[in-house]
Amino acid sequence: MDYKELLPIIIALVGSAGLWKFLSQKATLASEEASKKDDQRAEFNETLKNQVASLDAKVDKLLSEKDDLLNAIADLRAELAEAKVTVQHLEAIVRSR
Repeated sequence: MDYKELLPIIIALVGSAGLWKFLSQKATLASEEASKKDDQRAEFNETLKNQVASLDAKVDKLLSEKDDLLNAIADLRAELAEAKVTVQHLEAIVRSR
């Protein structure tokens, strides 16, 4: 066999090995990129979960404070009504004298 007959076969083998290496490297890079995106997405989701938990705790605290304030307003209204009745009673006593 002459080297001219083997040359196309050698070129084909070298070319296919280079193509295989290129495709393999491309697949590896794509896999690494997807892995990085998944890690970033997981970190983002974890951050969101922490923020939601924090906001949930704040909402619970605000609801509790709102209930306390509503109870205080109800107590103040009751005291005001009682004071009005007392004032009316005292006014009636003063007028009757």
